[in-house]
Amino acid sequence: MNLAEVISVLQEKKSFVITGHVSPEGDVIGSGMALALALRDMGKKAEVVNRDPIPQQLLFLPHEGLFTRQKAITQTADALIVVDSGSFERTGYTRPTSIPTVINIDHHITNPSFGNINWVVPTAMATGEMIYDLLKTIGAPITPPIATCIYTALITETGSFRFVNTTSRALQIAGEMIEKGADPFRIATALFEANTAGRLKLLAEVLMKMEVSADERIAWIHVSDEQLRKTGTTFEDTEDFVTYPRSIEKVEVAVFFRETGPEQYKISFRSQGKVDVALLAKRWGGGGHTYAAGCTLGGSWQKVKERVLTSVQEAIYAVVS
Repeated sequence: MNLAEVISVLQEKKSFVITGHVSPEGDVIGSGMALALALRDMGKKAEVVNRDPIPQQLLFLPHEGLFTRQKAITQTADALIVVDSGSFERTGYTRPTSIPTVINIDHHITNPSFGNINWVVPTAMATGEMIYDLLKTIGAPITPPIATCIYTALITETGSFRFVNTTSRALQIAGEMIEKGADPFRIATALFEANTAGRLKLLAEVLMKMEVSADERIAWIHVSDEQLRKTGTTFEDTEDFVTYPRSIEKVEVAVFFRETGPEQYKISFRSQGKVDVALLAKRWGGGGHTYAAGCTLGGSWQKVKERVLTSVQEAIYAVVS
């Protein structure tokens, strides 16, 4: 663990670019923005960038003048901070030659320590928890905007404090963030009660076609480009769809197949706790957490589905009697 090295760079250097994985969600955006805001409060230059836009439901976060969507990292800075990304490749960027130091802050168990400085804590329930610890250690004030970002990171990564990674500390930090100015009602409303008609129509169609294995231990859903066109939605609208098959009684592993191109699929795994899906994802170059992981596979729909479900079934039989 190299928290001390991270702190040393943050205190000594003056300019920082912060990024994270593509298809950003609450933990990566909340963590990155919280850190950038704290660095600016310290008199540093800091900005957050990503290959993809901020999802609609996260636009309530203080992103104006802080976040930029860009295809490549071309600016100069003293350090590039990568948060919540299981590998550098997951950022969608090539490693910039204009920035000499890469700091890797993450909680994925499959993280290969790709930075010049690596602070990877697989036991952390969210990268937002790590940013909280970092700010506390350096004595940085937690302002209402920072509290909002950290609270958002925690509530999204723990599935509204329902997932197995929810700890007493998660609730303690969340409570402190409320005391520091985070508005739980406003945040929850933005995250969970701002559906479009198209998203709900897509969800209805996906759930109608959901399948469950004969032994009821695997459930899977599939979203195609045609379904997105038909409902006027995007991949962003499928966030958290995998939690529905995961919620079925007796299901050990839920799988979400998303068509990303001709014979290309992004696959998300969710486990109820007994099966380590990070090991499954790692077989195909992916990664993640013990209970939530993902990868990308090429091939025909039937072959990809058969290949993945066979591996999931084997993994379940190995640990579940």
